[in-house]
Amino acid sequence: MSSYQTPESKKEEFRKYLERSGAIDSLTSVLVGLYEEADRPLESTDYIRKYLGGGGGGGGEGVGSDVNYNGGAATIALQQHQQQENDKLKKENKDLRNQVRELNKTVETLKANLKHSREEAKKARQEPSES
Repeated sequence: MSSYQTPESKKEEFRKYLERSGAIDSLTSVLVGLYEEADRPLESTDYIRKYLGGGGGGGGEGVGSDVNYNGGAATIALQQHQQQENDKLKKENKDLRNQVRELNKTVETLKANLKHSREEAKKARQEPSES
């Protein structure tokens, strides 16, 4: 029976499917949002349903009633992460630009020193022949 799959291979295949479909990222974002929530709900499953847009729960929540929310905590968590990453990269870019500016100043100083040293060496070579 070549079509037989071990339970481990089935789990691995399912895990890969969840990764490809983006389910793991979505779940992680929602769980991070729940973790960071100041006022956690009594029922975590209600929170998860609300922010993943799933139906089934009572109270009229789900896809139909929360259409304008568009991902809720998952979207907010992703946006916050992206904003933090953007801020970090902007700071790094600014620091690198300052470093380049300082290095360019150093290069100009070194060029001026080299020019001055060459002129001094030229004068020193000419002075003994003039004496």
